Amino acid sequence: IKGETLSEEERKRYLKIARRHTVRLGSLIGDLFELSKLDSASVTPQLESFSVPELVQDIAQEFQLQAEKKNITLSLKLDTNSAFTIGDIGLIQRVLENLVRNAIRFTPAGGEVTLSISERPQSVAVAVSDTGAGIPDNEISHIFDRFYRSDQGNGARSDSSGLGLAIVKKILDLHDSRITVVSKVNAGTRFEFELPRHRQAA
Repeated sequence: IKGETLSEEERKRYLKIARRHTVRLGSLIGDLFELSKLDSASVTPQLESFSVPELVQDIAQEFQLQAEKKNITLSLKLDTNSAFTIGDIGLIQRVLENLVRNAIRFTPAGGEVTLSISERPQSVAVAVSDTGAGIPDNEISHIFDRFYRSDQGNGARSDSSGLGLAIVKKILDLHDSRITVVSKVNAGTRFEFELPRHRQAA
């Protein structure tokens, strides 16, 4: 307000708010740009063979510090260490980053986020589960809608662009993969998708 002098504490508080809004706006613009590219015919998955366990372990390492800052346990449950798939590793990495980021965002201190892999006859199942607030049944069908932000009771809604899960679904659609969600209020949420198995030549 003109003519008023802000205290040092007030200046720091307003600066923190401004930075937070700047980061959120940058994230929103980035997500919008990415989604528009995925919607266009210019993006096609660059298929290659890669190790699913190695990618999942890399993701866990990437988010370890973020989880520790919230006092959240980030754990791995790998039924196999040698499962390969054919896909676009960069896009699948983006899927996992979005899912893990959301899981950490909606899980309170003292909770747990788990990345797991299990082999099936023709596929590799990858899951991200958490012990967060869970998603009400009436919201499950909307969470992949663009700009939809679920309010799970811990204030995390305002920090989300509402595009992360829409990007996840679009990428998996490009891989002919379907994502499933199982959630229980006050217990947690589990997202799971499957990728085709690729058997390495001996």
